[in-house]
Amino acid sequence: MLYELIAKTNLILSNDHWAIFWPADLTGELVTIALLLCFVTMSNLEFRLPKLAHTAWQMRQSYQTNLSLFVFNSILITVFSVSTLLMIAERYSGYGLLSHVPSPTTKAILSLLAIDLLLYLWHQACHRMDFLWVFHRVHHSDPYLNVSTAFRLHFVEIFATTCLKALLIIILGLDKMLVLSIETLITLCIMFHHTNTRFKYERILGYFIIVPLLHRVHHSTERSEHDRNYGIVFSFWDKLLGTLLVVDPKRTGVKGNPPEDVFNLIKFGFGWQPPVCNGKPANVELMIAEAAFYKAEKRNFCPGYELCDWLEAKADVLDVANHQRKM
Repeated sequence: MLYELIAKTNLILSNDHWAIFWPADLTGELVTIALLLCFVTMSNLEFRLPKLAHTAWQMRQSYQTNLSLFVFNSILITVFSVSTLLMIAERYSGYGLLSHVPSPTTKAILSLLAIDLLLYLWHQACHRMDFLWVFHRVHHSDPYLNVSTAFRLHFVEIFATTCLKALLIIILGLDKMLVLSIETLITLCIMFHHTNTRFKYERILGYFIIVPLLHRVHHSTERSEHDRNYGIVFSFWDKLLGTLLVVDPKRTGVKGNPPEDVFNLIKFGFGWQPPVCNGKPANVELMIAEAAFYKAEKRNFCPGYELCDWLEAKADVLDVANHQRKM
């Protein structure tokens, strides 16, 4: 996804066959800038038209954690010199199953369908196999779903996903221009369907592609709901394979008390669990955040009182904690 695109920002892509999709002088830098602009636009949209009401503190915490994890993953991929999909496509293009398809449009459509189906099946495997779920649950651990959640990924999952896509690229014989086009589209779709927003005709659009309405179900805390809607770009894979579900989840995230800092999220992906106190996870900050949320809910989320809510909630939680210590 965006990790692979950033890793090759110096690559100039020029291929006359694909001029109908991308300008001949398109570079990785331009793609990255375009994706960042889309990220900012979606962030602004979810702040203006939110589907789920989150406090300013909750959103700030989510963005800080998710973007910090994104930076960590980007640095790690660079340090270990992970081969990018673009480099693989440059080396093996012209040898695969689709290398002799004469029409660039037909090849592009078939390639997108193949990669999207692969990601659907891989996504489903990440939920059904425990040794994959421990890494994938890092992505699901965000209780405040928003566009930045798209980057809340464990580096092991990123590496495994990249290897699978690289294998498919070799089998199909895709060139680097087509790979960049598809990776850009997939990244945009992932950011879009994580956006905490709603809009007119969302259900109609959901018949064709994955929209926030559908993916929000996938992030439900209830397993019967989050083991649905595995699609990345197209929603018809879920419909054809019987995993489509359209409901409004009561809560998003994972059950329990997952960590909210990068270091512990990395450990969380390897099976680490937060410490438990009296049978309950010990996370005072989360308790304060939840208390502040309920205070804001009582006043219908009227803006301007977030700091007061936080300070009052903090005082209440600490008072209870001190009282329990004395008992």
